[in-house]
Amino acid sequence: MRVNLKLKLDIPKEVCKSLEVDNYIKDDITIKLQCEKEPILYVKTHSIGSLKSILDDFFRCLDASIKIYDLTKKDKDEKLVIRNVTKDDLDSFLNLYFKAYRGFDKYYYKTRRWAKWYFKWLMKRDKDGFFVCEINNKPVGFIGCDCNWISNIEKRDVAEIHEIFVDPDYRGRGIGKLLMNKAIDYAKKRGKDLVELWVGVENKNAREFYKKLGFEEKEVVKEWLRMIKRL
Repeated sequence: MRVNLKLKLDIPKEVCKSLEVDNYIKDDITIKLQCEKEPILYVKTHSIGSLKSILDDFFRCLDASIKIYDLTKKDKDEKLVIRNVTKDDLDSFLNLYFKAYRGFDKYYYKTRRWAKWYFKWLMKRDKDGFFVCEINNKPVGFIGCDCNWISNIEKRDVAEIHEIFVDPDYRGRGIGKLLMNKAIDYAKKRGKDLVELWVGVENKNAREFYKKLGFEEKEVVKEWLRMIKRL
């Protein structure tokens, strides 16, 4: 069974262009957003269930993009970019890492030496899944998505979110959601069907954030809670 969908969208061209870069074509799945005259979304998939999942993810990304667009409209000079991390981002990562984790003493490396090792480990694990969000060339958030990870519980390869944090001064602006959407899109392009992460049991805000993005709460191991999202 094949399902084909053509959907006209009433969204700003700037938003359309930002999503167009995530067009995806593989086997029986096609997700193409055309922005030339008017925004049109083309989807081809193999089942109604798959179509629903694709549309859920697309409109989640669209919602986050529109929020960012609405914010940046207020300041035309503001430029938001999500790009891959390079080794030159080390100092920015360290400064923001300690700032973002202030007050969560159980859940981060407290010395610069170990945080530096952690940055290098994330780069080594999957540098293509390590992203930084910048506003006006200023780093405001990082996410590390490892598509080379073998889950001890799932007993197979998954997309593992090792790290995500946002500058406290920029929270509430949809940046964390944009970073997570970027990681999920990357996982899909790598052919993964499950995203896994571990969050501090006492970090209630983070748990709620992940649940809103479709993650399910699973096992608790000591002070850590495993959460998953099926793609």
